[in-house]
Amino acid sequence: MARRTWLLGAGITATVTGLVASGFGLAGAETAAETETATGVVYDDANRNGKRDGGEAGVPDVSVSNGRDVVRTDARGRYSLVVDDQTVIFISKPAGWMVPVDDVQLPQFYYKHYPDGSPYELRYGGVEPTGPLPASVDFPMYRDDSVDETFSALAFADPQTRNPGEVADMAVDVIAALVGTTDARFGLTVGDVVNDPLDLFPVHNEAVAQIGIPWWNTPGNHDQDYDAPTDANATDTYKETFGPTDYSFDYGQVHFVLMDNVMHQGPDHGYIGYLNDEQLQWLRNDLRYVPDDKLIVIGTHIPLATDATTSPATNTGNIRELLAILQDREHVYTISGHDTSNSWQMYLGPEDGWFGAEHFHHQVLAEVRGGGWTTGPTDERGVQAADMADGNPNGHYELFFDGNEYSARFKPASLPQDYRIRLTFDGGWGDEVRIPGGPSGSAGFAPGAVQFHARDWTGTGVPRPTVTANVFDGGERHTVEVSVDGGPFRPMTHLAPQNDPYISVLRSALTGSERPAAPEPSSHLWSFELPRDLRYGEHAVVVRSTDPYGRVSTTDETFTVIGGRP
Repeated sequence: MARRTWLLGAGITATVTGLVASGFGLAGAETAAETETATGVVYDDANRNGKRDGGEAGVPDVSVSNGRDVVRTDARGRYSLVVDDQTVIFISKPAGWMVPVDDVQLPQFYYKHYPDGSPYELRYGGVEPTGPLPASVDFPMYRDDSVDETFSALAFADPQTRNPGEVADMAVDVIAALVGTTDARFGLTVGDVVNDPLDLFPVHNEAVAQIGIPWWNTPGNHDQDYDAPTDANATDTYKETFGPTDYSFDYGQVHFVLMDNVMHQGPDHGYIGYLNDEQLQWLRNDLRYVPDDKLIVIGTHIPLATDATTSPATNTGNIRELLAILQDREHVYTISGHDTSNSWQMYLGPEDGWFGAEHFHHQVLAEVRGGGWTTGPTDERGVQAADMADGNPNGHYELFFDGNEYSARFKPASLPQDYRIRLTFDGGWGDEVRIPGGPSGSAGFAPGAVQFHARDWTGTGVPRPTVTANVFDGGERHTVEVSVDGGPFRPMTHLAPQNDPYISVLRSALTGSERPAAPEPSSHLWSFELPRDLRYGEHAVVVRSTDPYGRVSTTDETFTVIGGRP
């Protein structure tokens, strides 16, 4: 495990100031905790040696927090905060500055104050004892002039590996293509860093560190200490490796906020999506120092809301309280992971509790792990396809920022980076699904050419031959059109959520571990009935998708009409 050593200068001795009630959410009751006052300096570490040397000035107006209160450093970079014996003190990195990173690219922007360590014996260790509060808890930063208001970042949802072998698969399938090729300034993961074995954190971090950029994380339900009796301690092992579970930082004109909305309800009682009062108060305090014209990007693990389910484990139960805090903001974008069956985009309005001028854009990201590292056909590298249950390939995202404007783009793993649409054909006598060759065959399943018989357009009750497009990571604001044989583009019909025919066919055709995840309704399918009066022979179909940012993706396939007309 990577170790972090804080070099702490001289300062005012911490003093005991009294008692404070400290709640831990739905899973426990209020307890009294002894508090102290932490003091320190945020300083310009000009020579980047991790200690404050003579002449290295303090940095004013930096937000420093104990997880609830947020204070600003004074003209000399000094701050003072009340802490108890389970506190992570952290700073909010300002734009134009960077914090040190450790040997696996994890940002070092926090100090854990757990004098006696975690209060419970946890399987994966929890937080190790830190001893008494130092006289001064100081935070180095250095100037970062390489980031202007136009930049990009990488986003991962749910790497969710279970063992070193799956980490190796992730490294080959997703990470290798990013090493030495990305212009992103940093990356972030919105939860489920691993899939339960928390001692896998170091192995995961070493793999991601190969990309060579700072990486920010937030916990998911699979990153918890399941044996912790309280929600407050369910992320102790996570904190030992990554630091605070709720924090913020700035790049350019963007204020990033990562929050843990997985509410642990005690051993054997599962979890729900929820943000407790302390978290919401921290967010209010944090945003108090963020100008109104900045873009706020919030990352959580559990979606804020879904259309497909009312499950409390897949929705954030008090989303309206969160939206009320953000109500006066004009520029907000939120991302999450967790939904292993589907990726989708929502635009929340008054019916959801959002009354802002623009609809609230919430995007659930397709997963790095897809439908699981041991699902789907195996390719020549020995890596399985891992398509998600909605037919979306596994992969990652690029987030692009220009001032307070943003756009996002999904990139599939181990497939052409411009491959964003998969076509299937169905209908006619027998109503069978026909999968063309091409990129879909690269997953290890290579069907033959698509054929329809002339009689497939005739007969009572016979479904019309249809082309279906799965627009990866598509949403209701995508425009999807089709052209047949070079004719004009016509709109395709956005289907109500239903199973992707591609996944359904593979699921029935393959056996054992080669089978993909069981299909679940996809929210990004479009269809078009093929023209009735097609001549015999080969025909070309081109599908064009325009995303909400005006970017166009196309794909094409051919099919053949055979036989005589009855």
